[in-house]
Amino acid sequence: MPEIARTGSCLCGGVQFRVAGEPRRVGLCHCKDCRKTSGSAFHAYAVWPLQAFEASGITSTYGARSFCPTCGSRVPFVGEEEVEVTIGSLDVAPTEGLVPD
Repeated sequence: MPEIARTGSCLCGGVQFRVAGEPRRVGLCHCKDCRKTSGSAFHAYAVWPLQAFEASGITSTYGARSFCPTCGSRVPFVGEEEVEVTIGSLDVAPTEGLVPD
């Protein structure tokens, strides 16, 4: 079976990324910070190992969040060993496989 690859981008397309394989975990966060930054009742995210991630474009970071400096869209946050992807930034709506743990 071929490896699953998902692509995503910011609203203006200035930041583009690709994640390969299945995420380590998928979740919904309801904390105050995530509600405020997502503008929603919760923040849907998925986490992949860093080696499964590729990206192009320039990003700005504030705290543990990364943004496109042109359009302001939230883009993947790259940590030391993992990358956190906002599920809404994926190009194709997740219809299967990205179910919260």
